[in-house]
Amino acid sequence: MTTKQIAIVALLATGVIACQEKKGHSGENRLKSNDTINTTVMPEEDITVVPFQVEGGGWGFDIKIGAKTRIHQELIPVILGRKTFATREDALKVGENLAQKMRTQHTGFPDLTRQELLDMHIAGVE
Repeated sequence: MTTKQIAIVALLATGVIACQEKKGHSGENRLKSNDTINTTVMPEEDITVVPFQVEGGGWGFDIKIGAKTRIHQELIPVILGRKTFATREDALKVGENLAQKMRTQHTGFPDLTRQELLDMHIAGVE
């Protein structure tokens, strides 16, 4: 068995034991009024945009979740050709747009359209 399979079996066994401890005389799962349910709520990690200068000129951005880089974007996405962002502000604008989509849509790699780039007035997008 792999480590992952062993962990899953251990988790299932723990769940079965916990359920059996809460069973009443009729075999139903019952919680007493003074019982507490422990839940672990993972705080949503911060999604940040970090602009950077690209070697050879221009700008790009990283989108980080916590300390981990999830998106590394050196070129303007969606358009034809290989163009970097002309300004730090343009890179930041597009990065923040994508980060906001990640926050609200809970997707790892959000979509971006050429029209959105035009609406943001990103230099180099025609």
